[in-house]
Amino acid sequence: MTPSRFACLAAALALLASSPAAAQPAAADVVAKSVQAHGGDALTSWQTLKITGTVLMQDGIAYTGAYTLLAKAPDRLRVEHDATADRGRAFYEYFLNGGVAWSRRNLIPGTLDADRIRRWMDQCYGIAFYARPGVVLELMPEGNIDWPPAATAGAGQAATRKVWVVAATVGTERRYLSIDQETARLLLEATPQGSRYYWDFRTFDGMVMPTRILEITKTRQGESRTPFTWTDVRRNVPIEDWRFAEDMPRK
Repeated sequence: MTPSRFACLAAALALLASSPAAAQPAAADVVAKSVQAHGGDALTSWQTLKITGTVLMQDGIAYTGAYTLLAKAPDRLRVEHDATADRGRAFYEYFLNGGVAWSRRNLIPGTLDADRIRRWMDQCYGIAFYARPGVVLELMPEGNIDWPPAATAGAGQAATRKVWVVAATVGTERRYLSIDQETARLLLEATPQGSRYYWDFRTFDGMVMPTRILEITKTRQGESRTPFTWTDVRRNVPIEDWRFAEDMPRK
């Protein structure tokens, strides 16, 4: 190769290396940056977690229910939706204890899809769940989302946010994470079952968590939209073991 052709090739390679596509961070780097933006080790160092707030429920008409989530690492979870706090008639509870999942409505035990509540357990770790070994990450083309979701009452004026899009494969399930390029916060988590929007972030005990969440779940009739408000998030508070075992079915 002549010196002039070698110089041209070197210049082309340098131009390629400086192009926006080549400058894109790796998927693992994006997730790691987001973990730090949300509190770093605080997201995974808890042994117990308690979240309280409200949930907009449908029980014939819309009610604002009391919301409580109790978690105990690594695999115990209890979620309560109490519509009786606002003249409603239903009190829903969802449980995970090891590999066993079940539900109760007004204290009457029922069945529950274990994968559904395991996903709720995953969400207790926030973006840090996707930094775990065994989760396969792939950086997708950049995107833009309207955030917060404009259709949510009280969400405020929606703005277009430029995001990194990371595909995360958990077992056989592929999920898509939209991470804000400016703040590195997780704004949207999309799964085959639906999606969750996150906004109005606050710091709780070292964890930067959303205080507003819109959960959109696919149903046979189309989709259901459930808004949550988190008012308090606490790590490592005492939680009795019996709370994860009430009406627990036998294997």
